[in-house]
Amino acid sequence: MLKVRNTRLLSCLAALAVLALPAARGQPVEERYRNPANWLSYDRDNTGRRFSELEQIDRHNVGRLVPKWMFQYSPQQTRSEATPLVRDGIMYLTAGGMRAYAIDAVTGRSIWRFDYPFERGSEGQNPNSSRGFGLSGNRLYLPAPDCHLVSLDSRNGAMLWRSAVTADQPCFGSTGAPIVAKNRVLIGIRGGDTGRVRGYLDAFNAETGVREWRFYTVPAPGEPGSETWPDNDSWKVGGGTAWTAGTYDPELDLLYWPTGNPGPKDFDGRNREGDNLYTASLLALRPDDGRLAWHFQYTPHDEHDWDANQTPVLIDAEWEGRQRRLLVHPNRNAILYVLDRETGEFLRGTTFAKQTWLERLTPEGRPIRKPEATPSPTGALTCPDIHGGTNWQSPTFHPQTGLFFVMSRDACGVFFRTGHSIDHLETGAANILRAIDLSDGSVRWEVPLYGVENREVMFAGAMSTAGGLVFFGTRAGNFMAADALTGEVLWHFNTGGTIRASPMTYAAGGRQYVAITTKSGVFAFGLYD
Repeated sequence: MLKVRNTRLLSCLAALAVLALPAARGQPVEERYRNPANWLSYDRDNTGRRFSELEQIDRHNVGRLVPKWMFQYSPQQTRSEATPLVRDGIMYLTAGGMRAYAIDAVTGRSIWRFDYPFERGSEGQNPNSSRGFGLSGNRLYLPAPDCHLVSLDSRNGAMLWRSAVTADQPCFGSTGAPIVAKNRVLIGIRGGDTGRVRGYLDAFNAETGVREWRFYTVPAPGEPGSETWPDNDSWKVGGGTAWTAGTYDPELDLLYWPTGNPGPKDFDGRNREGDNLYTASLLALRPDDGRLAWHFQYTPHDEHDWDANQTPVLIDAEWEGRQRRLLVHPNRNAILYVLDRETGEFLRGTTFAKQTWLERLTPEGRPIRKPEATPSPTGALTCPDIHGGTNWQSPTFHPQTGLFFVMSRDACGVFFRTGHSIDHLETGAANILRAIDLSDGSVRWEVPLYGVENREVMFAGAMSTAGGLVFFGTRAGNFMAADALTGEVLWHFNTGGTIRASPMTYAAGGRQYVAITTKSGVFAFGLYD
């Protein structure tokens, strides 16, 4: 495993080596995402690649990057996990699920502000945990903390409609940014760790707000998959919540949505014997009616709280001598999965972070566990810890290099049937940006993140550009850029506030900008004139 330092020779060798890589084509996207000046969805488009074709800022001039403006929240957030959207020079930004703003993307000047009339109705609702807008036409879509989906007019911030996301069970809100596919807004809920929720994904008409279908991620008795649950009522609070954003392939007309851990107890599965479908899984759904096309379960009968709620990334690339439609998914269980996204066929699984729980994967991708990793009354020291080899923070794929970048974590914890314990002062922990070569699953380079962050879990994600760069943030507030080929850190800026979001980039007024949110607000950077 290569630990990169500042070497020009390595950069030159890597530039030559990449010419020999098999070409990786970008997944075809809908026409509205083709303008690289705009960033119209949480991951820029619905492929989940979080890659931008903009190249004004590149590996040669990124050292000249300076703050161009900053927009501060009022009042300040305790945290911000949102990725801003930009269309035609206007930025749209959420501050939790409580407030939203339209901002001039060149100057940072406020255009309008929206305040949601939130009244806390459940002890689990969090007004600070929205990861951003969905966008279609002149309509913005905001998940409110009280289990409603709100549509705003992007031109003036006026509320167009408000629709309930939940019914007949406790409300814990929605944290994922909605995506829009075929005039439907897709959003799930959180709360799988509470032991009180049966997960689902909802589809709302983008114009009217009418809910058109719901897919429950835990089947009721008699439905396909119900045989993986015992003959008791555990399925009613079976978890599997769809609390992050999914992706969409317009050619196959399939949605890809990840699901969370099973319930009612995270670490004690004795009351829910079986695989517990469709928890800790990837679902391929038809957007017209929510019909399940196929599924793949990463961690059957999960007892480690290893949600699969990471971004499923869609990539068209050569695989074993022929072009394949791939889905690449870095999982919380520390395995990077490659699936055929048309059929759900398992193609490969490789370890990308420290793990001690897996003996092997079967040819079908089913894990064979080590018995000593099972939570017990006395505790089982297992890697990764509860936060996983990665978590919900965004990965990114750079098609020009064939490299896949994951904000990963090497850490272990003690799993008891009654809970989870961490003492990283003794066991150690490290947060690391890793570049994975998709041709063989090997780690090409890595950037360790030092200091207190080795003990603290980090939720900042990554973004890559055609300028040959990878941008990423850290818990300590450092915003950084590395050479996509070598991992050499070329630029950094301390924002002064914790970063729990993923970066984005856009172009306006003839200039490329890179932006990141912190708990203070949003910073926009451009090249020094």
